Amino acid sequence: MRHKRMWLSVLIALIVSAGALYGLAVYQLQPKPRLPHLPVTPSELENFFGDSSCSWPCWQGITPGVTSSDDALQLIQKSAFVSQSTVQTESSKTGFGTAHWEWKIGPQQPTLSGDMEWRDGIVRNIGLGAYPIFSLGEIIDRFGPPEKVDVIDCTEIPEGKYRYLCGTLYYTKSGFEIHIDWQVSWNDKNIQITPSDPIDFVMLLRPSTIEEWVTSYGGDPQTLNLQEWKGYGNLYDLYFR
Repeated sequence: MRHKRMWLSVLIALIVSAGALYGLAVYQLQPKPRLPHLPVTPSELENFFGDSSCSWPCWQGITPGVTSSDDALQLIQKSAFVSQSTVQTESSKTGFGTAHWEWKIGPQQPTLSGDMEWRDGIVRNIGLGAYPIFSLGEIIDRFGPPEKVDVIDCTEIPEGKYRYLCGTLYYTKSGFEIHIDWQVSWNDKNIQITPSDPIDFVMLLRPSTIEEWVTSYGGDPQTLNLQEWKGYGNLYDLYFR
């Protein structure tokens, strides 16, 4: 479920909530249980965030906007962290292609999903599942405040029991985005954004501006609900217009 939502947010430019670019809304979000996991070791952190030789947006030797799709697929297929039986690829005659796999940052950690998109033989972006291992606070502590925050209502079924809110934390100048979602009751306006909130996935991309990135997928940056990072607190008060 999660890897499908993650991949479709890259694969297609959907216009939701007054035209905002956000593909996660195509799938009904499900409640996220607080799944247990072991403490993350320094080497496992490097497997996710990278090291001095290859750090975001580079991952496992693959850099969006630089690495060819052929080289990237070879690296994925040779990676000790990737479950090779899960690697799936699709390509078209138009030069567009995708790959999906499952992997772990360490043998005792939960399985994460990974996705990649390429155009004309060059990797365009990489999506890495992060739930339930990494939290919003860990990202902010490591990278500092995002350039902008975009929170939208991404509820797919209006008559459903819950309402869902989807957030993007843009670090596009550094080559990545953080995606997070919240399940809320319809009448609950006291939803808190906290350091312990689990992030859903990370999108690695060629460093650019938010406007360039959104436009490249056919979106209109003017329709986004872009807000400055205002810290933690009431989600509605801080990040909704």
